[in-house]
Amino acid sequence: MSHRQIKRATEAICAAQRIVLACHVNPDGDTLGCVLALAHALRALGKEVTALSSDGVPDIYRWMPGVEWIETSTTRRDFDLAIVCDAGALDRVGRAVQSAIAAAPCLIDIDHHVTEGVFGDIQVVDATAAATAELVWQVLRALGVATGRDLATQEVAVCLMAGIITDTGSFRFLNVTPRTFLLAARLQRLGALPAPIAENVFENRSFASLKLMGRALDSLQTTPDGRIAWAHVTARDFEELGATDAETEGIVTQVRAVKDALVGILFREIPGRKVRISLRGRDGADVRKIAEAFGGGGHTLAAGCSLAPPLADAERLVIAEAARQLEKAEGAQAHET
Repeated sequence: MSHRQIKRATEAICAAQRIVLACHVNPDGDTLGCVLALAHALRALGKEVTALSSDGVPDIYRWMPGVEWIETSTTRRDFDLAIVCDAGALDRVGRAVQSAIAAAPCLIDIDHHVTEGVFGDIQVVDATAAATAELVWQVLRALGVATGRDLATQEVAVCLMAGIITDTGSFRFLNVTPRTFLLAARLQRLGALPAPIAENVFENRSFASLKLMGRALDSLQTTPDGRIAWAHVTARDFEELGATDAETEGIVTQVRAVKDALVGILFREIPGRKVRISLRGRDGADVRKIAEAFGGGGHTLAAGCSLAPPLADAERLVIAEAARQLEKAEGAQAHET
């Protein structure tokens, strides 16, 4: 990412009055935190802001300041500017949201996913960022300088801290850098306390979500060599527990926790729709390549994709691809040595 792209994004925001912001489908704390932080800052500048999430807001994020602004769709098509946060690819915002974004004459992509799906007229993209929240902070800082306004409010800080905490697993993942800690320290000074944010995200689950985790872990399996672990949540599980896909948040991390597993996979059979797949990897396993084989994406250690039912076929295909990618990576390492 270059300073020129930050400058272009700032200029586009300053020139726009009606702005639409968009999350990716099945939103997490980073995409929501970025959109809400931008919404707070842009409203403070007098902009008309529409914030969209096609899948709404999961219960574990309903505490976030400004969450009441999130809509699942809009009939408005008079936007001057669209900003998409953390999506990886434009089709990951959902069809209804994508049509609203397409109406804007200028589109900014802010993301820490660097894939073939990068899009937009202006791209604020950096794969070294632990979370897209790091990049939104840079945009807001430049925007504050350009407008002469202090946009670093407590609400903005809390939203961005939520993005960092969720995308780093409370600073546990390999994507954390000194820059991440420096920004977190700055956000904490602004009033974004990590402890209550982490508690809200990781320790405030619904009864149904914990029951779903139990069902998923009961289905846990590994390949004979133990390098791939997977679990599933069936359509029947969702229906019997009255649960939603949003309540599977975090389960895949538990799947990856199996000792010696390089890849953890969670399959979710969405009733009447499709099979959503979440992938998590340990250092040395690039799960993004697995997802990309099925039209998905993400980053090296966290990615996702979707397949058509039935669930058993999706499991067979993805596990085979995961094994193939691990063998390919091992072959490349052997060749280098």
